[in-house]
Amino acid sequence: MVTMTIGVSDMMCNNCEKHVNEAIKKAFKVKKVESSFEKKETVITAKEAIPEEELKAVITDAGYQFAGIISVA
Repeated sequence: MVTMTIGVSDMMCNNCEKHVNEAIKKAFKVKKVESSFEKKETVITAKEAIPEEELKAVITDAGYQFAGIISVA
């Protein structure tokens, strides 16, 4: 399993978190997704790393600002 933390800089509330989580779950096979508008980040747990350009496209299409991959563990 891989845990990826990505920056999503313009989430403003719990509904934004849910919207980002749903977009990621719909686009990729993930085990878990948790977003925090306070931390401005989303943590994704999946079988393998998701390419940065694909993540950026999904976050941008959902209407949010992708701020890059913070860490991969």
